[in-house]
Order: sequence, then structure tokens, then C-alpha cells
Amino acid sequence: MRISDMCYMRNLSKSVVLAAVAVVWPALTGCATYPPMRMQAQRYRIEVRLDPLKHAITGLAALDLVRADDGSLNPDQPAAVELLLHPDLKITQVRGAGARARSYTALRASTKSASENTNDGRRDRVGSVVDGFAPRRYSVVVDRPVEAMTLFVAYEGKLFQDVVAGEKPGQIHNFSMHAHIGEEGIYLADGYWYPQPARDDETTPPPADFTLLTDRVAEMELVASGETDSALSEQTDRLAWRSPYPLTEMVLVGGPHEVHRATYRGVEIAVHLKPSQGEQAAGLIEAVKRNLDRYEPLIGPFPARQYSIVDNFFSSGFAFPCFTLLSSAVIDMGLRSQTTHGYLDHEFLHSWWGNGVHVDPHDGNWCEALASYGSNYYGFVLDGKEMEARRKRRNYSHFLSRLKAEDDRPLGTFGRKDGCNRQIAYDKGAMVFHMLACKIGQDNFWAAMRKFNEQYAGRYASWEDIRRVCEEQSGTDLERFFQQWVRGSGAPRLELDHAVYRSADRTLTFTLSEGDLQFAIDAPIRLNGPGGAADLSVSFDQPLVEHAMPVDSPPHTIEVDPDYNVFRRIDPADINPTTASTRRGSAFTCVLPPGEPAEQYRKIADNFESSFSAEERIERAPQDLRADADLAERCALILGEAVRDPAVEAFLSAIEFPVRWTDDGFEFEENEYNDPGDAVLCTTRHPGVPGGGVTVVFANSESAIPRAGLISFYEHSLVIFRDGMPVLRQDFEPSQAVRVERF
Repeated sequence: MRISDMCYMRNLSKSVVLAAVAVVWPALTGCATYPPMRMQAQRYRIEVRLDPLKHAITGLAALDLVRADDGSLNPDQPAAVELLLHPDLKITQVRGAGARARSYTALRASTKSASENTNDGRRDRVGSVVDGFAPRRYSVVVDRPVEAMTLFVAYEGKLFQDVVAGEKPGQIHNFSMHAHIGEEGIYLADGYWYPQPARDDETTPPPADFTLLTDRVAEMELVASGETDSALSEQTDRLAWRSPYPLTEMVLVGGPHEVHRATYRGVEIAVHLKPSQGEQAAGLIEAVKRNLDRYEPLIGPFPARQYSIVDNFFSSGFAFPCFTLLSSAVIDMGLRSQTTHGYLDHEFLHSWWGNGVHVDPHDGNWCEALASYGSNYYGFVLDGKEMEARRKRRNYSHFLSRLKAEDDRPLGTFGRKDGCNRQIAYDKGAMVFHMLACKIGQDNFWAAMRKFNEQYAGRYASWEDIRRVCEEQSGTDLERFFQQWVRGSGAPRLELDHAVYRSADRTLTFTLSEGDLQFAIDAPIRLNGPGGAADLSVSFDQPLVEHAMPVDSPPHTIEVDPDYNVFRRIDPADINPTTASTRRGSAFTCVLPPGEPAEQYRKIADNFESSFSAEERIERAPQDLRADADLAERCALILGEAVRDPAVEAFLSAIEFPVRWTDDGFEFEENEYNDPGDAVLCTTRHPGVPGGGVTVVFANSESAIPRAGLISFYEHSLVIFRDGMPVLRQDFEPSQAVRVERF
């Protein structure tokens, strides 16, 4: 922003309280209508003053606008430019440069529908209404149509939301938050907290340059989605930020924080924490350094010269340009959130994907899939932990296999109206990028991602743009791959049958099928014999093929894709049991401990029961339990001391539950856990419910009961805790090997 512009805006601010003769406030009804002139912003220059105690904001915004339509307008007749603003804010004055703004009218709140583009919890609205939130429309009349102009808009009001109302048990994002100013914190994101040109439902907000200035707020530190401008701040005696590249929105957050700083690889790192969280600062800074070391060589330079981590006052894991907003609960997890893949590293990758390169919502949100691949999955590869990487690939296929047919929607629809859900976007999306990297080669894949980031920084990009860059880098035609994995739904069900070895000609023959769907597949095959394992690949694109190959020595067994490198459906009997197994089906029993359940047991019960309708679930105390009716054919959750009830003990023994109960605690694999801080979460297959599960949560003391909100995030069959921390994880994965017949 030029100093002359700022002086003009400050003078305008002073004039807001005056009765400016150039401004007219027509009545809300009976106003003359003027032909609309659609404009889009190339540049925003915003100045605000915030009062957290009063939830108040006073603002001035300069919008550099250009024509965004090809419509013909009479050059000698007035036209109307529509602006959108939060419904709790009001415009107090409008002035024009390049055209005379002679009146403005407050219209009713927008009622147009909108599609939603979810970007790690944030919403980039294509239209106007999201979750019942609708901005107010203003019609600004200009003397005549022009190709370019600047509107100076003064506005004010109060922004307050009921934060607690948006907090949902078991969810890590409060999606209801739009714009809030309070003593506990400031969150100004997608709530139209500054005026923006209106657009129709199918138009994306064009990336624009932003400059933001704010007065300092006592006892608060502020962070915006831009780089700090020290020179401008010194000239104006205010906080100042500029966008490092064109952005689709400006975000401003803050709280009663202390700031911890470091510089690494040319990036200025800042961690904004409450005083009580100071001990987490060093670990968070080291996590950022570690992520810079990991990802810059793979995907290119960090797209800004500054990066901040900010403690937030509600549930969040939101990535914005130049900073990540984390809830206090995540920061308080300490080393777990700093090193567990899918937390900070996931949000960090959104600096490139979703914020550096913007998601084109008309083609679905690809950035969650790419960030999940790079962090939630590939983080284990970078760690050198192949078994953990395999477990993630396996769980991706197991998730799909539990999904209801009506929920299996194409990956490329995420973020669009009636599109796929978040788990498809994250889990299937990560697996699709894994298969893409396998197809074109890992080195080619990362080289393509570097090109992608270079070409599209500050621009919109789509799935088609990703395909084009990968094709150019690898020289591989990827049209069918994207058609079946991104545009289409479903996945093959790879099955082996009739494996025979003929000694006479040393030939192995087997039948391979992929179910009802027809995919082009490179199916990994493993032969297990006396000399060890041998891996090979079979390419096919038919529902059923019989394959014969020469093999020197007869294998004992044969497996298809034992390392889960193909996203596929799995037979329910072959799925690793986890808490997700207990949440499926149409009948559920929760067996509560005797007496009044501890609070955490009650929360765990509520968490599981939320997956079932009222007609599908029942609760039983041990004395009221009818084992045959309540357990034999229903998924079951058994809590605490209920495991010692004779009927429950008999049921668990009959299904060969692997945990045993002792006088002082429990036993697993001949190891006793008798410490008061010990607890176990264990799920096995339910023999009476295909694909269903039986889950037991037992703790040696009330303080040791695992946190209810985290239960569903454990993807193992068994987790043993000590003082709330996992000390043992194990899976009960069945073998899918097929025995080879010999002739």
C-alpha cells in the first residue's frame, strides 16, 4: 500500500463520523434498481482496529476492481456493484476512485446456495451460504460502467460466535467458526470480515494481492496470512502484512500469547503459545526444522519467508498461508503431536498444497489427498519404517472395505456438492498418489510435484493439472489411471483361486479375479517356497484371468498383493479388526461396568453409540445381560469391570479373546499388566457378525482410562497404555495366502 493511499484511508476513517454529502443511504425497499456490473478484486488494502473486550471491529478497505464480465452496459447510465460483508457488520461509507460511487444500499442477506471446498477444515466458498452462514449484500451505485476502479469502504460492527456450540465430541475441527473477536482469541477467516465483490455460485474468488494493517491489541499477538512488512509497520506504527503470492482470502488470528522465534533454511519460524505452554516451544520449532529438511528437497523451496504455529482457542488443525492454527489440546500433546504423522507435518504441507497452490473447487479438492500422502503415509517411508508404511496401505484398503456402497463416491468429487466424504479424500487419496508414484517412479513423482508447485504457485490447479504435469515428467499416458481412480468410484477385489503346480513342465497356473469391476491392474504376486519369497507382477484388465508361468521349484503358497500396494476391497473375514469393526453393522450392545460408570467410560460408550441409531443400540449392566440375545449376534463394546461378569467372561472365552483378567489387572501374551496406570483397548472379530467386532476397554484405575476422543484414532487391534501413553500396539491380521496344489 502506498503511503498516500493510507493517508487517504485514514482521512476517510475520520470522515466516517461526518455527514458526507457524497454518500446516500437509500431506504431498504422501494429503491431504484440498476443493471449489475460484476467486478473482481485484484488487490485489497485493509486497515482494521479490533476491540476484543467489545467484540468490535472498525475497518477500512480499498478494493482495486476490474470488470469480470463481458456484459454490455450503457456507458452513460449508472450501474451497480455488489459487495458482500458479514451480516453483523455494516458499511458506513463508500467512496470511489476512477468512478464516482454515489450511493449504496444494504440488501438482505444472501440466499444463494453454495458448494463447499473443504481445505483441511477451512471453507473456500464458491457461492455465499455455508452451514447456514450468509453474508449481507450491498449494492453500490456508480455513475457509469468502467473497466477498473477502486472502492474505499468503511465498515464496523461486532463479531461474536458461541465457540462451545461448535465443539463436537470426537471431532478435531470446529467447522462452525467463521469470524470471532473476543478476549480468549481472535479468528477472522472465511466470515466476510472485510468487504468482497459478490460473484455467482460457480465463480471462484480470483487470487489477489493483499496488504493488511492493524492497530496493536493490548496483551495479544496477531498473525495474518502474509509476511510481516517491517518497513510499512515502522512507517505507520501499526502491524503490517503483505501476501507473499496471490491469495484467495486474508486471515487474521490472535491470542494472549508469548512468541518464540528461530530462523532455519532462510525461513523465519515463530511459535505463538500461551505462557503455560512455553515448554512446548522448542519441540515445535524442531518439528518445523525437521519438516523443512524433509520436504524442501522433495517439493521445492518453502513458498514464503515466514512460518508460524499459533495456539487456537477452539478445536482446529487449520492451515493458512504462512501459518498453521492448532488447538490447545493438540499443542498440549507435546511430542506426540510434534512427531506423529498427520498432525503438524500434514498442516505444514498445506503451505504448498492448498495455500501455495490453490484448489480449483470445480474439479474437487486434491490438496487433502496430496498432503495425506506426503505426511500421513510417506512420513513413515521417510522414517525408514516400512512395516508402518505397509500398515497404512493395508488400513486404507480396510477402510474402503467397510464403506457402504452409497458412500463410495469418486475421489475427484471431494468438496463439491454431494461429493465424497473426508475419509475417501484423505485415505483413498493418499493411496491413489502412492499408486501413481509406483506407476511413474518415485523420483519422477517428486520431480513432477516440484514442477507443479513452480507452475501453479498463487494460481488455481485441478486434478487435470496434476495429471498433465505427471505425464510431462514421466512420458506416461495417465488418462485411464485418473479415470478409474479419481473420476470413478469403487475398487477391485483381488482374489486368487485354483493355484496348481505341475512338476512335469514346472509350470504354476493360477486364476486371478478382480470382482465385478474392470480395472487396469498391475497385481503384485508373492510366491512362498522353501527358498524364501519371490515377488513378481501380473498386469491384467479383465474381471478374470488364468495365468501360467514357469517356476523352477514348487511354492507352498501364493499371495496377491501381500504388501497392499493396490487400493482394493478386502473380504470382511480378512480385515484386521479395529474399533471400526465394532462400529459397523445394524446391531450394537454396550456392556457398562457395574454401578455408576466412570466419566471416561461413559464418554467412550457415547462415542461408539453415536455410530448407531437409537433402534440399533442397547445398553446393559452386567446383571441385566442376556448373553445369547445381547452378545451372540451384535457388535459389542465391553467396558471396565464388566469383563469380570460370568456371562461376559464366558462370551470372551468362547470367541478366544486374547486378553485375560487377573486379580490386579490383565494379561496379554503371558505378560501381566498390574500397574494402576495400565489400560488396554482390544478388538477382535465377532464370529457371529460378518466383518463385525468386539471391543474391550479396561483400565486398572479410573485415571488410566484412555481418552474417549482418541479411541477411534487408534488403528491397531490392540493398544496397551501406561499413564495414558501407548506402550504396545499389535494387529491380529489374518493370512490371505492360498496353498498351491501339486500334480
